[in-house]
Amino acid sequence: MSESDSRGKWTRRRFLETVGRVGGAAAVYESMVALGMVRVPDSAYANPLQIPEGAGAGKTIVILGAGVAGLTAAYELTKRRSGYNIIILEAQHRTGGRSYTVRTGDKIIEKHGKDTWEQTCGFDKDQYLNAGPGRLPYHHTVALGYCKELKVAVEPYVMSSRANLYQTPGSYRDKSVPNRRILNDTRGYIAELLTKSIDKGSLNDELSPAQQKQMLDLLNTFGPLSNKKYIGSQRSGYTTEPGVTTAGDIEPPLKLIELLGSEFWLDRMYQPEDYEWQPTLFQPVGGMDMLAKGFLPFVKDFIRTDREVTYVHNVAGDKVEIHHRTAGDPSSAVETITADWCISTIPVWILAKDVDNNFSHPFQAALKAAKRGLTCKVGWQANRRFWELDNEIYGGISYINHNITQMWYPSNGYLFQEKGVLTGAYNYTARAEKLGKESLSERLQTAAAGARRLHGEAFTRDVPIDLGLSIAWHHVPYQLGGWADWDGVAAVHYETLLAPEGHVIVAGDQVSYLPGWQEGAMLSAHHVLDQIIPRESRPKLKAAPAAKRRAPSTRAMTEGSGRTRE
Repeated sequence: MSESDSRGKWTRRRFLETVGRVGGAAAVYESMVALGMVRVPDSAYANPLQIPEGAGAGKTIVILGAGVAGLTAAYELTKRRSGYNIIILEAQHRTGGRSYTVRTGDKIIEKHGKDTWEQTCGFDKDQYLNAGPGRLPYHHTVALGYCKELKVAVEPYVMSSRANLYQTPGSYRDKSVPNRRILNDTRGYIAELLTKSIDKGSLNDELSPAQQKQMLDLLNTFGPLSNKKYIGSQRSGYTTEPGVTTAGDIEPPLKLIELLGSEFWLDRMYQPEDYEWQPTLFQPVGGMDMLAKGFLPFVKDFIRTDREVTYVHNVAGDKVEIHHRTAGDPSSAVETITADWCISTIPVWILAKDVDNNFSHPFQAALKAAKRGLTCKVGWQANRRFWELDNEIYGGISYINHNITQMWYPSNGYLFQEKGVLTGAYNYTARAEKLGKESLSERLQTAAAGARRLHGEAFTRDVPIDLGLSIAWHHVPYQLGGWADWDGVAAVHYETLLAPEGHVIVAGDQVSYLPGWQEGAMLSAHHVLDQIIPRESRPKLKAAPAAKRRAPSTRAMTEGSGRTRE
């Protein structure tokens, strides 16, 4: 049917105009989706929540945890004027959960058995360490949407620079080698070997003569090759830079046997190629926690910090009874809340073990199924930005076959800041378990040894060891892990946690296909509100049938794809 019809028939335009007069812009949008006029991305921000105003009048929702998921849920309930009485119980003295940016005077606390390990940040006031999340991918539209909505300024985060370094013992004469040499020389040799294979007729069954010619042309550019051989390339850099009186001297290619012998691909060198780490990435200006803090003006009055939840039971009348007390003080008075709904962002391994509950056996099994992800970080404040001045490294990550796994360089303060903070370690699983068991001083010595292998005496000269900080998230009280590790877990357990258990429902990145990412926490908050609040009819987010869903691939989403040394 045409957009206009002089005979008065119903056209799409007339229909939408009528819908708009009756139901407003939202109804028009929904109708356009139904008519196939608008493509609906699989994103909650593209298909925003529509909570009817006053839907929760006279009812109470208790949110357990003031991390990103809890803050998101509370903000949405407030923004939509849902009418719910909102209570947020947070066990720690601060909000944000694992979205924790450590600045001068802030503390990192860990529990090791009966012992408490405490560190106080002594960085300069304009320096900080993102102890938890460190970046926002361009396709995390919900997180970026909240940045815009909450007026949280962002700046580019550099994931990879060709000047970043790689180091592994026994290869490249034990020296650090720039990323550009390893990756470009590898491409060159692959191009040469494939060219030889085509010349020998090895691909005659796969490619026609015309296609072989096209492939050879592609490989000549991909390499690049010279007379079908890889002899090096300016892509790998120069030993003498081009100038006015010299054309420059190109770095000689690394030997193929040396590239293979180093097994560099096992140390996450291709992590920046994975979807979650592809540019463009962003970071909030001033620290990753600025996004979580952006919610506070709207929800701070609902938050009670230092409250440890000890009891969550579904009770008669479609209610939930919650007990809480002063965090860390078993002798303190217990307070009771009876609510209509409980949204729990407590890590599932803690909710199952440390919180008295009356959940069903399947739900209990699901809570216990997800393993806690082990992860550590180390932060250094450098008095001189030697990585920029000596190595021309501006942001990005250097990878190393060492317990520290990687070193991050700051993506801000270029050229004009004298000092900067390095993330001097970020590791997982077995390496994190080992580093987490070391004393605080031993961790710094381990991390310093890895940093010296990358940067030599510059690190020793320019980094005061006593300002170093470390955090083992699996030892942080009320967290006891960096994320939920679903690898190898039956899909039925993940599926169970997506639905309410009575009037209790689990939220957070731990129940998303983006474990460890703030986007996952925010999407989960939206999912939870979709489950518990009656809403006007609208198109639902497209989801895979339950029978076809699987548990999240945690390692791929937190560490990157491919085999590693761990």
